[in-house]
Amino acid sequence: MDNIKKHCLNIRFTEIYYILAVLLYVLNVFFEFVRPGVFATVLMGIVFIELAVRREYTLELFIDKLVAAYFMYNALSVIWLIKSGLPVNVYINEFVVSLLPVLFYYAGRSTDNKEKFYRNFIYAILIVGILGILLQIIMPQFYIDYSYKLSFVSKADADTCRVRMDSVVGSTVLGFISVAATLVSIPFIMKTGTKVFGTVAFVVNLVVAFMSNQRSAMVVAILVVVYFNYLLFFVYKKLDKKYFIPEVAVIVICFAGLCFFRYDAVMKIYYRLISLPDAIGERSEQWIAAVNNMYSTWLGNGLGANGHRALFIEGTHVIADGGLVKMYCEQGIFGFSMFIYILILTFKRGVRGIKEYCIELGIIAVALLQSVGSNILAFQLTTPVFWYAVGAVFADADKDIKEAG
Repeated sequence: MDNIKKHCLNIRFTEIYYILAVLLYVLNVFFEFVRPGVFATVLMGIVFIELAVRREYTLELFIDKLVAAYFMYNALSVIWLIKSGLPVNVYINEFVVSLLPVLFYYAGRSTDNKEKFYRNFIYAILIVGILGILLQIIMPQFYIDYSYKLSFVSKADADTCRVRMDSVVGSTVLGFISVAATLVSIPFIMKTGTKVFGTVAFVVNLVVAFMSNQRSAMVVAILVVVYFNYLLFFVYKKLDKKYFIPEVAVIVICFAGLCFFRYDAVMKIYYRLISLPDAIGERSEQWIAAVNNMYSTWLGNGLGANGHRALFIEGTHVIADGGLVKMYCEQGIFGFSMFIYILILTFKRGVRGIKEYCIELGIIAVALLQSVGSNILAFQLTTPVFWYAVGAVFADADKDIKEAG
């Protein structure tokens, strides 16, 4: 009985959040009454309580105070959002998907076992990815109806559903979390007892990233492969540099084989990638219009004012694709400067300890790169891992300061 009690006390919601959230999305396919967004918000409420009970909200470092100030600033933005004439529900809906996950900064900041969080994260994303592959192959009618109902596809037929893999979360979310899980798999590949698990997770999530057919996801997936080799040969030094050329040769052979057997798939990816500059050019007009019509350049429009939840409201300039511009328009110079400064401090510390924090830096960089063309930091399945990574970079900061003193 004591062992069971001890085990229950050791379970942390921050560490199992992704598994529980993903299961909610899976259940939603079969049971319409399951509302993943609502239940995920409840889970974040439990995370908030858990961090408070464990007294893990810390203001020891300057960045701790800066993150708290950033949270409060965005929370208070409801004042000028309402003054600009927008309804409060726009703010509330955005609050739970993009601001509430900032709590995970403190989860990462106070962690002493980030491996457990990342392992569970991989399990969760593997569930989404493998289920997505199976659904893509079988394509049952109930799943087609589900995809159409959630606006994943514009037509309720199998051919349209197969254009890109949405799984149960949508291709935008899937594209990011699969690349993030690919990154998180790297330390497990490097570790003796988890090589097989890490390798399988790396390969499966890499495949899922390309199957999502998201241009930004495919670009960063390629960069992650390059980053992995940099870590393998130059940071962790797990392989002698003489093996670098043979590995490149193997990759080239595999690519040639893929071209021979599935040339159509290769060309599909190629055309998607080369269309990326045009896509950014098309969206730039939308971004310029939004910036030119800000309620206040310094304060911004308020949380949610430029997101999907403001769609069809008169006078709004919704930024459907472009998370960083969206953040600038909603937060203004004050809020966006705080966000940028948080990132500067994070990368400054992370680069100094690249061997320890290389995965966290990778997750943050991938999120920022994809946020150029997608609203990555506005989903309950994408934002938590980003802020957890930021916090994890400073997890040992108190100890380092004491040792230096």
